[in-house]
Amino acid sequence: MTKKKVITYIAPAIPALSETFVYNEIFALRERGTKIHALSIHKPDNVSENVAARMGPVHYLYREGFIQFLFSFFICLFTKPIGFFKGLGWLISDFINVGIFKLGAYKLIYQFFAACSAAQIVVKNGTEHIHVHFANVPCQVAMYASAITGIPFTVTSHANDIFEHGLLLTRKAERAKYFVTISEFNRRYLRKIGMPDEKIRVVRCGVDLKFDQKAKPKSEVIRICSLGRLVEKKGMLTLVEAVGMLKKRGVPISLSIAGDGPQEEKIINKIAALGLQDEITMVGALENAKVAEWMSSFDIFALACQIDSNGDMDGIPVVLMEAMMLGVPVITTQISGIPELVIDRKTGLLVEPENAEALANAILERDVQQSMIENAAKHVVDEFGRDVNIDRLEEIFNE
Repeated sequence: MTKKKVITYIAPAIPALSETFVYNEIFALRERGTKIHALSIHKPDNVSENVAARMGPVHYLYREGFIQFLFSFFICLFTKPIGFFKGLGWLISDFINVGIFKLGAYKLIYQFFAACSAAQIVVKNGTEHIHVHFANVPCQVAMYASAITGIPFTVTSHANDIFEHGLLLTRKAERAKYFVTISEFNRRYLRKIGMPDEKIRVVRCGVDLKFDQKAKPKSEVIRICSLGRLVEKKGMLTLVEAVGMLKKRGVPISLSIAGDGPQEEKIINKIAALGLQDEITMVGALENAKVAEWMSSFDIFALACQIDSNGDMDGIPVVLMEAMMLGVPVITTQISGIPELVIDRKTGLLVEPENAEALANAILERDVQQSMIENAAKHVVDEFGRDVNIDRLEEIFNE
């Protein structure tokens, strides 16, 4: 039997509600006997007390401050000079590559200092492998810490960390043991920008869910729900427009939107402008533990994902998988890796992004939606289930 490695996980904000997939992955690996240390760049604001208790100690790196980073800088210089100068060489090369007139280049310097502190932490706790979620700031810290310590690292990339904030991606792949990503769509994109295919691995954000379709009271009203951060790429404004179109057609309809974010006021104003205050409810942010019960009471889960004005887009939203495992038919859009999960007219319905009319028409296809429920759940288990993807991840760690 292969001995389990001691692993340090690095992510932007552990255990934030928005990073459910990160802490669930940690929990799954721990259940299999892997010792995991958690290192978070920032301390999250929105945390479930139950999840925090289960997670245990988390080291919040940026809370240390620059004085501690400076102290760690000199410790690494004198205790690990070979690795230190290797990392410093990477930093200088990266700084020039990004461009001396770019703010991102100067941020790399701060991240190198933070990496010196991270290097001390991973050596002290006996880490044998570093795994990073998101190929932006956490990866920059991890790769410099890897250079200093000689401990190999892997990274899981998602969406905006490669599409919007994709800094030094091919260099990160060269330095990493593997560059993991969540979809074949992402793999094709990474190959297109010059990343060697042999460095790329696809591992889904696995979900640990059982098929649990609950009976719903019959209603003449089509009850729709949507959940996500209220940002442009979630397409909530398009969904509101679709509801407005259906109301004009005389279709009895209701929509409940869960989540918070910078577009909240804009969405509320749109609802008012279309006279949909009676049809649409804004319920605010939901704890992950409450999502299933809330979602199960609806007829349809809709997520109108789109590419935002900065070029950012979703990867494969886990909330779609949750809906599919609850027997709630899903309607979403044909972008990024979503069609790998929602196969049109087999596991869900797909429409073009920013097309409110197509979305409205899909909402009315009730018979088709109902016919796909079991196929949808089976596809989630077979390809996106927790166990199959933890197997893939362990294989990468233990090679």
